[in-house]
Amino acid sequence: MGLDTVELVLAVERVFGINISDETAGKIVTVGELHAYVFAELSRLGRPNVNRDATYDLLRNLICFQLGVEPEKVVPGARFVQDLGAA
Repeated sequence: MGLDTVELVLAVERVFGINISDETAGKIVTVGELHAYVFAELSRLGRPNVNRDATYDLLRNLICFQLGVEPEKVVPGARFVQDLGAA
C-alpha cells in the first residue's frame, strides 16, 4: 500500500470508528469493496442506525477529500490506484 491508501485507511478507521487490518486493507481494491467492508463492520459491531446509502455518501466524501478527486469519479467499481490515482 502506498501513502495515499494508508492515509485513506486511517481516515476511514477514525471517521467510522472501526479497525481495518493491514491484510484486509491490502485486499480492498475498489470503492465498492471498501464500502461493503465498512458497512459489514458497522453492522457487525451493532452500530445503531446504520444506513447503507448514508455510509456510502460519507465514505465517498472522505475519499474525495483524502485523494483530491471529484465525486463523480468515486463509483463502486472505481479502483483506488488505477482509477482514482492513489499511490
